[in-house]
Amino acid sequence: MGYDVSIKEESEKISKQVLHKSVEIKDGQYGYYRMRDRELIYSPCGGAVFVENSITEVETCKQYLSLYFTGADGKRRTILFPREDLVENKIVLLTTYGVQVSKKTADYLIKTLENQEIDTEHLLCHSKLGMATWNGKKIFKGATGIGITSRYTGKLRVVPKGSYKKYLDMLRSEVLGHTPLEFILSASISGLLVDYLKESISVENIMVHMIGESSTGKTTGALLSVSCGSAPDFLGNNFVFSFQDTLNSLMRLIPNSYPTLIDEGSLLTDRDMTQTLYSLSSGTEKRRLSGSMEVNESSRFRTALFLTSEKSILAQCNMNTGLLTRNFEFQNVTWTKSAESADRMKAVITENYGHVIPKVAKWLLEQDKQGLVDKVIQETNEVVKRAREEKIYNNLTERTAKQTALVLVAVDIVKKVLQVELDKESIGKFMEEHSLVNNIEQVSIGKRAMEWLLQFISKNYTQFLSKDSPKEISNCRGKLEKTQTVILDTDEESTMRLKVTESEFVKILKEGKFSEKATVLKEWKKMGYLKAQSDRYISQVKIIGDIKVKGYIIQLPISEDKIVKHATPRKKTVDEYDKQSFFDIEEDLSFLDGED
Repeated sequence: MGYDVSIKEESEKISKQVLHKSVEIKDGQYGYYRMRDRELIYSPCGGAVFVENSITEVETCKQYLSLYFTGADGKRRTILFPREDLVENKIVLLTTYGVQVSKKTADYLIKTLENQEIDTEHLLCHSKLGMATWNGKKIFKGATGIGITSRYTGKLRVVPKGSYKKYLDMLRSEVLGHTPLEFILSASISGLLVDYLKESISVENIMVHMIGESSTGKTTGALLSVSCGSAPDFLGNNFVFSFQDTLNSLMRLIPNSYPTLIDEGSLLTDRDMTQTLYSLSSGTEKRRLSGSMEVNESSRFRTALFLTSEKSILAQCNMNTGLLTRNFEFQNVTWTKSAESADRMKAVITENYGHVIPKVAKWLLEQDKQGLVDKVIQETNEVVKRAREEKIYNNLTERTAKQTALVLVAVDIVKKVLQVELDKESIGKFMEEHSLVNNIEQVSIGKRAMEWLLQFISKNYTQFLSKDSPKEISNCRGKLEKTQTVILDTDEESTMRLKVTESEFVKILKEGKFSEKATVLKEWKKMGYLKAQSDRYISQVKIIGDIKVKGYIIQLPISEDKIVKHATPRKKTVDEYDKQSFFDIEEDLSFLDGED
């Protein structure tokens, strides 16, 4: 069971620890005094165990004792021992490591350790990483603490390795002057900024999808981001993961502040990634109940995530617009200057890493926090203003502008802290060119849903009643009707409409991964695609005979001849072929030769 604990300095002590006078360490052994014939006799119990220091964990305020002793082999052993185990039934477990203790002597060993604890050095440690607050003061937890004297006790390889100068020289020779890599460096630092400002501004994690063939250097670029804070390799105990890991494990392994790579998105050919991307973007694990019906603590993280794949991971999600606002997606970008440059970069970052994140964190903690917030707001307004001027502003622009602004603010931070020159204007244009929300075809769920519907009709043309179809068909999905030429609100021309039942419409949308039926219908009505009374979406439609059912009347933004031309040919029955000449049959099968 955990308790809420805070630690602070007090001028007046209100508690005083007891000194156990009946026990002592003497001649390298711990033991106790007992009275015999009115004389104190010392009885040794086993080899002495010493307290090197007492350590308090910053996150939980739990205490640990660093114990050391000499084993039977004459070698010194050191153990980080939880103080909560300083009880008789737990201390005997030290026998596993060579300590001489039993149930009879456990109490004497505990008392000798408590006596030493009073005068030992008291230190702080942390097991988690990133920005935090300690005694009301903002701190950073890395390999060592910044703003706090604390050391990291976890297994992750975040201790800076090699030479910062060699790393900086590599940036100047292989990264500067190449906009994609300058963007990666800036986006990496923006994740630290997200963590630092999480209480001041509402923003989600920076997510960068890097899509392309293996020769584009995307993995090398992503490893550059990881090298800012930890070991950039696939050997474990760092921030390089794979989509083969479960979502639960990813949510618990991803740290605050440190850039993280999730590789091999191409492996997920049969997995719906919608929930995964929403969870990674928000950085909040789904809440779960314990066996006692209490809410378990959910893991949370704020950072920059780099996702690599040979095809779009968004294509494996539902078509909701929300995911477009949560990601940068870059397709077919050449991330490194050349193959030779990529090799030189990898050679340096493998042996020199982990220097950048601590330096930037130290600089951030020295700044006026509100001043940084104001810079983000200013950059956000500039992004929105530029979108209006370039006629690419839409209803999603302001939802994505803040993430773009964070990267641009990070550009200035990198320039100031690392003393390197980045081309901020080119980085801004690079993000703008690859923005998912600057393309109206992508932004409008109505456009995307209609594109899917037209593809579906074309592929399954024989399942729709039309003037060319038999009067009865199996597995009927709807009815296509020719209309007079209609100019839709989108300025598109239409000579065809679809009548479809409500249940079939939902199935068709679901096959296209559109889960928000009401949103699609609302947009279609604005665009003139959906024909219905002004206060509703649904109508009474006749598809077979005079039977009226609830459904939708959809004006398709395409002419009849085009949809028929590109439709998959209907397979004729054997009886139909019997009534045709050989030459007619040959013409019917011409589509097999690749003709329209």
